[in-house]
Amino acid sequence: MEKLESNISKLYSLIEQKIKFFIDKDHFVVLKLVLAFLLSCALSVLCEYTIMRRYHPEYISKIRMILVSCILFFVSLHFVFKLNKMYEFIHKYRFIIAVCFLLFVMILKLSGSSIVSFNSFIQSHNDDRKFHTILGVPRYIRTDEWATSTTYIMSQANSTTPFSYFSNVPRATDTDMFTVANAPVLDILMLGRPFQIGFMLFGNDMGLSFYWYIRLIAMMLGSYELCLIFTKKKKLPAFVGMIMITFSSATQWWYCMDTLIWGQIAVVLFDKFMNVKSRWKKYLCAFGMLVSILSYIFVFYPSWQLPFGYVFLAIVIWIAIKNIKYGDYKINKHDVIVAMVTCLCLVLLIGRWYGLSKDTLAMVMNTDYPGERQETGGFAQNLYSYFYDIFFPFYEYLNPCEFSAMLSFFPVPIFLGIIYILRNKKDLHFWIPMLIVSIMLSIWCIWGFPAALANITKFSMAQSGRATIPLGTICIYLLVFLFGNFDKEKDKLLNIHTSAILAVIFTTYIAYKAKETIAYKEDFLYLDNFKMLVAFEFFVASIFCILNLNNSKLRKIGYALLIVIALLSGLRVNPVISTTNVFYEKPVAKKMKEIKDQNPNSIWVVDDDGWYCNDYALASGIRTINSTALYPNFEMYKKVFGEEKAEELRPIYNRYGHINFIITDQESTVKVVFFDNVEFDVNYKDLEKLDIEYIISFEDLSKRTYGDEFLKLYDEDGIFIFQYLNR
Repeated sequence: MEKLESNISKLYSLIEQKIKFFIDKDHFVVLKLVLAFLLSCALSVLCEYTIMRRYHPEYISKIRMILVSCILFFVSLHFVFKLNKMYEFIHKYRFIIAVCFLLFVMILKLSGSSIVSFNSFIQSHNDDRKFHTILGVPRYIRTDEWATSTTYIMSQANSTTPFSYFSNVPRATDTDMFTVANAPVLDILMLGRPFQIGFMLFGNDMGLSFYWYIRLIAMMLGSYELCLIFTKKKKLPAFVGMIMITFSSATQWWYCMDTLIWGQIAVVLFDKFMNVKSRWKKYLCAFGMLVSILSYIFVFYPSWQLPFGYVFLAIVIWIAIKNIKYGDYKINKHDVIVAMVTCLCLVLLIGRWYGLSKDTLAMVMNTDYPGERQETGGFAQNLYSYFYDIFFPFYEYLNPCEFSAMLSFFPVPIFLGIIYILRNKKDLHFWIPMLIVSIMLSIWCIWGFPAALANITKFSMAQSGRATIPLGTICIYLLVFLFGNFDKEKDKLLNIHTSAILAVIFTTYIAYKAKETIAYKEDFLYLDNFKMLVAFEFFVASIFCILNLNNSKLRKIGYALLIVIALLSGLRVNPVISTTNVFYEKPVAKKMKEIKDQNPNSIWVVDDDGWYCNDYALASGIRTINSTALYPNFEMYKKVFGEEKAEELRPIYNRYGHINFIITDQESTVKVVFFDNVEFDVNYKDLEKLDIEYIISFEDLSKRTYGDEFLKLYDEDGIFIFQYLNR
């Protein structure tokens, strides 16, 4: 009996050893990869027919199964390879992996656009799987993306003169497609818009994939490289910083702001330029800086450009001091010449841009809105909204874009920076410029500046609610610098008891300020006490870990919490879709194209008391007179009202405006509905003055008293196309 028990014990021991040997990450790697691949595929199919059927009941999607299997396979790799080796491999080949990812999404024609929102407005009963999201939900609130900018971009490939600098498709008159429309053009100035080159090379479907995900890649890599500089090449804190920046709520709701992308890339290349020895690498860095600075300028959005400019100026000052005073860099004749040539090229390119777009710039700067807007700052509502941003992707809310924020933990990083300086008196060349800018931005966002100081600093061009995003970004930079440079053996910060007390105080203060912002807003009712308590627990734990950088275990827990909060805030914001078929496969879109091919220069108008569909026809290259006025179309109003009355009405339409065009038998009038929304009631007889030939309407005009003026060409699923007969 004892012998039997001994043999059984040995058998169990042997089996245990074999299992451990198999589980060990150094053994049977190929077999495990095959099993992981097969299991991922099987689970993705199972997921498609169970979980996904609940959230995406429209269709079974092969592309979704491919994406889910890829995600599951990546997760399974964590059980096959040792984590340090796996992420070291990813770090080493990060640029190659980025290119492979970009090719993958382009082949599948994927993007994160919300253009499928048009399916709810345009012939919703005519359905197709390509009119729905693959993952996530369309974000209707992001109308600037799906209802305006994307349609303008699409129009360039389908106009009679593709990718021209001035196109007569939007507004049915010559429109600057580069400066304000942010669309691709055939010009050397595309050096300052490289993300859009895909539309010219690959067409609209793959071009949109390229445009969407190259920005995500650039944000991730730019953030990571900059954080590596902050952390002295320490990969883990740099990775945490990259996740915090890329997946902060503001980054995803405003989607990978080009201002932040190009600013980060420019300062990374500036540091590389000062550290590389090879001349050809210096030339590449100089060219990259030229593209980055030019792209930063061409964003043409001062509300972000100006405050972010102060942030990146502070970083440039630190990098210069770091490399010249504390590093090995010596200013030399060669580098000065390279810098001068780069600046000369920049000046020449900006000169060309100004020569082509000076009239556009004058119109935009002289609009009543936003040109005449003078800001004095203060009362930013989204300064502490990072506290509840984690709930925005999961619940419907009126405008999460305006209340989105960077995961900044403001004002904790500024407080920690001051404590770090007072207790350690080191790294002053970093902390002084960064704290000066962060405090200046804090004052602007909370209290504002006197009008004179706002004009001197040019902050008068930056809304406080927008400036919170650069402020939040610099707070993340401060944290990342601390993560990478704090030496637990030498540096002093706070003891664990003080940290615990301060964590509760800071979190209570942040929660109070966040709650104060939403207290009287009915749209925030879903943020009940339970959700705020959940957020409180997340943040009190995170802040406690941040305040205890000298504790290795708490620091790692803090890293994990920061990653989780960031991913909850931003990972699920944008959907995943495939193709741009919603613009071209709808029956009305096919009919519009048929008419346009027969009469390509005809002028169209969308008759509707809303504006979401005004730009839909643009994607097909149709000249639409009431498409979004990125800058005013004065001639349109002069034709209707005459020179004298049009001048009197100028303050009404002298703005960036979505134009609600309503055909009526009353006298033509125009009025402001909202800051960027204009209602233009046009007497049907005045259509002739505007040379309008075709009308897209959501109402049967032939049933009106003046219906004989129109010939019905199309009627299906609640949308009509009419031809105006008296033209």
